[in-house]
Amino acid sequence: MMDSGQVKTGQKMGSLQNSEEVKLIDLFITLLKHKWLIIWMTLGSGVIAAGIGFWMTTIYRSEATIAPVEQEKGSLSSAVSSLGGLGAMFAAQVGIGGAGSIEKFEVVLKSRELTNQLIKKYDLMPIIFYEKWDVKNKRWTTDKTLTIEDAQKVIFGSFLKIKTDKKSNIVKISFEYPDKVWAQRILAYYVEGLSEYLRQQALETARAQKEHLNQQMLSTADPVLKSKLAELTAQQLEKEILAKVQKYYGFNVIDPPFVPEKKSKPKIMQIVLVAATVAFFISMFLSFFLEYLRNIRKNEDPERISLLRKYMKWKIS
Repeated sequence: MMDSGQVKTGQKMGSLQNSEEVKLIDLFITLLKHKWLIIWMTLGSGVIAAGIGFWMTTIYRSEATIAPVEQEKGSLSSAVSSLGGLGAMFAAQVGIGGAGSIEKFEVVLKSRELTNQLIKKYDLMPIIFYEKWDVKNKRWTTDKTLTIEDAQKVIFGSFLKIKTDKKSNIVKISFEYPDKVWAQRILAYYVEGLSEYLRQQALETARAQKEHLNQQMLSTADPVLKSKLAELTAQQLEKEILAKVQKYYGFNVIDPPFVPEKKSKPKIMQIVLVAATVAFFISMFLSFFLEYLRNIRKNEDPERISLLRKYMKWKIS
């Protein structure tokens, strides 16, 4: 037989369980009581969000993937190493051994210099500020003077996106714009602009190397050393020629810029789901709050009611 202590303990646990069940039932009843508030708030928020989504400007995203060309360590490196101490000094001065990297690509793509060059070369100001440009009359619709610096802020803030993947050693570039053809076209400008920037750097380096090698040949009387320096000069000339004939210098285009078929933004279904979910939880909270107020009035607690009214008043200082 159970003693009195066990009986009391069992009764206590049973009462606690019944109390929890009552609370859950009360919560469910409250939600059912205010079901139309919850339904209308959820549906209304979804409809409003859908309307806002359809009203928003359609954005298309063109993408491209590039990968740096691996540095070739052929006859040039062996020729430099054969010069001993002079070769080490030469490599340090003219930068032999430096190869392109995804970090360098990112820095160049985000540079103001490259963007300035592209804006001026392709006359992109009316394209960037399309909302303030009258295409028919070919004039600005705003009295504010728009500068290239303003265009840079718009491009880097909204249009151009750069993502590096160090594990795969690639760079993904994307350009987002309301017109899908222009999205592809401007992204192609950036890919070509990156190539030309790197090409010019390589040509300037090659010219500096040739000049340095010629100075070294003039200052030495050793025929063996002169022969090695002449070989290096010829190889620098070869590098210069290759830099001029390559379509893309310093990198390979894995995926070229393309004209997108589907819009990137706005994602209406996602906007609707987020708005409806937030409204659903807010309506639930509001239902419990309204029920709480009703219970206060029902229990006639004047002190709490006066405090609630006091703090709900909107005070304008």
